[in-house]
Amino acid sequence: MNLRLHNKYGVNPTVFSCFVCGKDVGVALLGAGYHGEAPRHIGALDDKPCDECKKFMSQGVILISVKDGEEEKNMRSPYRTGAWCVIRDEAIRRMFTGAAVEDVLKKRICFVPDSVWDTVGLPRENSEATPRTAHDALPGEGEGGTK
Repeated sequence: MNLRLHNKYGVNPTVFSCFVCGKDVGVALLGAGYHGEAPRHIGALDDKPCDECKKFMSQGVILISVKDGEEEKNMRSPYRTGAWCVIRDEAIRRMFTGAAVEDVLKKRICFVPDSVWDTVGLPRENSEATPRTAHDALPGEGEGGTK
């Protein structure tokens, strides 16, 4: 590996996190390729999920609550408001229509504006370790469970 040292920060080890859950997943050595202040935590390097999120994505689609209007401003990574859950594919097919269904099922991650999140009745209480799972419960069809 060829890594040119940054003239001020040297190797500059930096913590990066999972794009989906935000947990720290590794250390990046930035070197001279990074310009600006020396970051201590740069967030996600890419949109790849960590192993734990991959497991959740195999069980269903991860829905992530975002600030209203943010999904239009910054579609790649809108401002997240803290809630997320895993929804079974069957429920996604009932919640979405048209081409959106196949797109959401393919990507396995969907940003949901807070107003829609609350209207649908998705859970807001998350534990530190795992997301709440709403399974295939829609409003009026029962409460979600926890993993």
